[in-house]
Amino acid sequence: MMHWEESMRLALDALGVDKVKAFLTMLGVMIGSASIVLVITIASTGKTYVIGQIEGIGANLTYASLDRNGVPTVPGDELSPGDLAAVRQSLPMVSFAAGTYDIPFDFKLRGKVVRARLVGVTEEFQQIRNLAMVSGRYFDAEDFLSRAKACLVTEHIAQDVFGHEPATGHSLQLEHLRCTVIGVFKEGVPTFGQSEIQDETVLVPFPLIKTITGEDFFQVLYAQANSSDEVPVVTAEMERLLHGRHRSVARYSVQNLSSVLETVHSVSLGMSLVLVAVAILTLITAGTGIMNIMFVNVAQRTHEIGIRKALGARTAEIRLQFVLEAAFISLAGAIIGVAIAMGLIWFATSLVESEIAFSVSWIAVFLALLLSTMIGVLFGYRPANVAAQMNPVEALRVE
Repeated sequence: MMHWEESMRLALDALGVDKVKAFLTMLGVMIGSASIVLVITIASTGKTYVIGQIEGIGANLTYASLDRNGVPTVPGDELSPGDLAAVRQSLPMVSFAAGTYDIPFDFKLRGKVVRARLVGVTEEFQQIRNLAMVSGRYFDAEDFLSRAKACLVTEHIAQDVFGHEPATGHSLQLEHLRCTVIGVFKEGVPTFGQSEIQDETVLVPFPLIKTITGEDFFQVLYAQANSSDEVPVVTAEMERLLHGRHRSVARYSVQNLSSVLETVHSVSLGMSLVLVAVAILTLITAGTGIMNIMFVNVAQRTHEIGIRKALGARTAEIRLQFVLEAAFISLAGAIIGVAIAMGLIWFATSLVESEIAFSVSWIAVFLALLLSTMIGVLFGYRPANVAAQMNPVEALRVE
């Protein structure tokens, strides 16, 4: 019968004889296991953060615009309020829909000329673009029906022009038109100027656009699906609807952010696999070190092995003892490496808690412990087998 408890005790005692050598042996395993945990955690956290940003901008959004390249257009091709109404009525999987028209414009606010973008919006634009009201309010139904001369300004404009004073209630001059600032807003998720919302942006109810510019169409039509699963259907149905309502030769670009999300998933997976492969190579290198150290141990303890065999220890028990030594070295290194990685993750979390929420990947922890232990056993088996196959008589002759 194999005495597991005795083999484990002897293995631990042998490691305790030279703690420095044991620590140096497990150093490579520590680095490899820590790398696995850090790589997978950072990759998953980064993917979650990027996806969160994209979803905040509008992962469920489909957006359409008239394609003006190559085909002459007529006024009837433009996206109209009638198209917006048709999207709301004909597509039950759409939760919100909105249209926008934006142009560069110079404003006069409190005697200061502000070069900004004038954006005409419809009622549900706030939900579509996740706008957060810093002060005041968004447009209500009455503002759109009465063509109220009201406007919203970005937080950047409010701070630049008014400083710490409230911006609401002040007048903004749009050439011959004077609007009252009823609210200050910011993007719920920053798009860094890659959308119609810039640092200097003024929103007005869409009916005012005709008064200011003479135009009565949308440059972009948005539709937000009830869920991300319905985005492809909304995209296809919206394209079909627009083509059905306009000339057959008119072309419309109808897109969504699903392809961006798929790219994020693919890039994250590819990076994770490459970096995990590098970490595994580190563990294999550490396993080679364990094997070499174990060969040295076997050579140094040849006399001990001979005594144990002379006292009746079987070949399998000798092999088990040395395999357990290798396993304990790698497991201990893995535990220390995982602890170091978790400490670094929690430290990073305390630094950037408000921006990025790091979370330890327990799958990575389990993978690091499992792979490290397996590496120790695999690379420790050969020297353990050499020890087990020793002739006791020849082993006892070694001083």
